[in-house]
Amino acid sequence: MTTAPERGLLPFLEQVPDPRGRQGQRHSLSAMLAAVVCAVLCGCRGYRAIAQWVHLQEPETWHLLGFCRRPPTWYGFRKLLMKLDADGLHEALWEWLAALGLTPSDSELQAVALDGKVLRGTKSQHARAMTLLAFLDQKTGCMLSQTPVHESTNESKAALTFLKQLVLKGKLIVGDAAFCQRDICEKILEEQGDYLLVVKDNQPNLHKAAQQAFVIPKAFSPLPSPVGA
Repeated sequence: MTTAPERGLLPFLEQVPDPRGRQGQRHSLSAMLAAVVCAVLCGCRGYRAIAQWVHLQEPETWHLLGFCRRPPTWYGFRKLLMKLDADGLHEALWEWLAALGLTPSDSELQAVALDGKVLRGTKSQHARAMTLLAFLDQKTGCMLSQTPVHESTNESKAALTFLKQLVLKGKLIVGDAAFCQRDICEKILEEQGDYLLVVKDNQPNLHKAAQQAFVIPKAFSPLPSPVGA
């Protein structure tokens, strides 16, 4: 019997709450989540791609992931991930990275990107696709935190609630025009952070003011005026 290596991924994934009923636990939760993590790290996007990656592996790899039988189809992965507690998985993965010494320290953090992404394959006939709001450290490439954007709100409103849960002091928050809102900017400054946000036509007055601030008058020249001009 092989034991999981010290600081291996599986023991941390075993801490994630299993959302399935007893009859739906044909495969180990940690094995399915390990397969998802490995497939995503290999560039797979979507349920079908994850299942395809897993089924292309040798049985020995299935056993290392924790499977005791042939892995499930893409629909099995979809059913699990649609019910899974995202916060529980995020916490388990963060603890795993911390055990490996891969989490960034406060002194390393600089620019942090605030961005919303639509999850491919989550759109259904009666509901819009799931959107996640992510907080990404641009220097290390580490995902610091993420939260779902519920159907009853939008990215900018979700961002304001999201930022209240994060440490912003000493960080430069970078974002697109969706986050160029007065309340978001005020919250970042209140928490002793800085921001660099895109201004577009969604803020017409601000956009015009920013353009005019950089307009160089035609009569202006940085060169000395010629004698007698």
